[in-house]
Amino acid sequence: MLACFPAAAQLRVVTYNISALEGNASLLQAVFTACHADDRIGPAQPIDIICFQECPQAAVGPLGNLLAASAPAGVTYTRATYTTSSSEDGATGAQALFYRTGRFTEIASGHVDLSTGGSRNSDRWLLQLTGYSSTAARLYVYSSHLKASTGSANESERLAGATTLRNNADTLPAGSNIIFLGDYNMYTNTESGYVKMTTGGVHPGIDPWGTANWTGASNAIKHTQSPLLTSTNLVGGGVDDRFDLHLFTAALNDGVGLAYVPGTVRTLGNDGNHFDIAINTGNNSYYPSNIARGNALADALFGASDHMPVIMEYQVPAAMSATLQALPPRVLVGAAVPVRAVVSNVAQGVWAAGIDDLPFSVSGSQFVVGSASGQAPLSPATVIGQLALNTSSAGIASGIVTVSTTAQAAANASIQLPVSVQVSAHANPSFSTTADQDTRALAWTFPAGTANAEIDVPIANIGFAGTASLLVLDGITSSGQPISAVGGIGAQVGATPVAIRLRLPASAAMLPGSYPATVQVQSSDENLPGRQSYSGTINVTITVEGASRPEDINHDGIVDGGDLAVLLSQWGGPGEADIDGSGTVDGSDLGMLLSAWG
Repeated sequence: MLACFPAAAQLRVVTYNISALEGNASLLQAVFTACHADDRIGPAQPIDIICFQECPQAAVGPLGNLLAASAPAGVTYTRATYTTSSSEDGATGAQALFYRTGRFTEIASGHVDLSTGGSRNSDRWLLQLTGYSSTAARLYVYSSHLKASTGSANESERLAGATTLRNNADTLPAGSNIIFLGDYNMYTNTESGYVKMTTGGVHPGIDPWGTANWTGASNAIKHTQSPLLTSTNLVGGGVDDRFDLHLFTAALNDGVGLAYVPGTVRTLGNDGNHFDIAINTGNNSYYPSNIARGNALADALFGASDHMPVIMEYQVPAAMSATLQALPPRVLVGAAVPVRAVVSNVAQGVWAAGIDDLPFSVSGSQFVVGSASGQAPLSPATVIGQLALNTSSAGIASGIVTVSTTAQAAANASIQLPVSVQVSAHANPSFSTTADQDTRALAWTFPAGTANAEIDVPIANIGFAGTASLLVLDGITSSGQPISAVGGIGAQVGATPVAIRLRLPASAAMLPGSYPATVQVQSSDENLPGRQSYSGTINVTITVEGASRPEDINHDGIVDGGDLAVLLSQWGGPGEADIDGSGTVDGSDLGMLLSAWG
């Protein structure tokens, strides 16, 4: 569902005229290392894209080796399409672009060579940000080295080159992300070529330093050439020109998706205090709290090239992750079942300013109802978008949770998460196997003197079928007589009824007669979301039958005056008081009654 994102936040883009590798190779590698490690504005970040000017054919391989040797552990680079010619090699070399492997892929069909004067071509590359499918996550990168030197003829040639660049860029679709990089050799902000690059047409370039004057000591912080004062095989003159430009189009200036991070443009190692002198004259305060580090960087810049790198940071688009919290596989009708989408912005990195925001919305279909929205935090933090499951009827409650974002160029902009939950009918306890009967009258008869009298009461789960809940027999309570349950409790009732065995422990001491009692039978559904509890009532009439002794004439369980009264009323005739069976109630019967008295 999710693409694999490299562990980086913002995009670090660098342009650097490397003077055909005529400087010191070890110092050049040190400059590359410093580009990766630069944390003057935001955290350190390996280079993602670096464009080189003055890169002849013979320099391409060694240049790639130096870049690889400088890279942090695990970071590698791929060279984009490289083209050159004898005329370009004779004019200090062509353009070369390297991009971080796994961070981008090149769309080779987007590459073009453009003749822009000075016997050199400008190159255009098209790169797709890895893990993002949107065309808004593509970058057109132009690298140029326009005609050098002062004078109207050279300015005219630079204007012609700028016109070619703009004409080509203006054919690209509206909203294209375009970067113009390179050594433009322009001396002032009023030069016609610079005006051409930054005004009019479909895709004018935006200058992160602004379009005001950049000359003089007050603008030294913007200068890129030259870090050395005295020419060697490298051009000297001190830090006094802004030849190296990094412009971008409006689509990269809107703060959404791929976008320039404001305030991040800088010339590596330029502290603004070295106008018209070598970059390593005296102390270099590029890193204000670590002068030694700034001095070491200045020394590397001094011998590496006659230009200094320009670095800028771009934010990456958001990348959405959405999963569902685990849902119970089975619930009961009417259960409250929240459906929770867990959302996060997984565009990885170390600098929040380098990652676009991720607004999101969550909606459901079919049995998933409701909507939610919010702002997803950066991973590993998450936020919940909560919907609900419609459990109003038994069956399979299925649907789709759709999590979407309007964030520009976001990866995984729409994620669909399937939902399927079994909704089961409730149990239905009954004292009848054929009808829904919650109350029952029970006649319970046993002889006097019976110890622990017991009786079975069947309990059914009426209408049970399919996935309906089993009925769990939980227990009983009684009033009137101390009745307990000694069997059936804990049983789970499906299609076959289960008997609860009731016991009357005090039955042996009960005299013959009739005794009322009430038994409440507690039961419940299975332990599932939406579980309900039930109570059924048994109205019990307990009958204790009299003893079988003949002397207990009135059958009240005891031989006493009541029996004597019956005997005397029947004296001399037949009747129940004829204990000895002689046919006449007489003295013999009286003697037997008196001997059994009590």
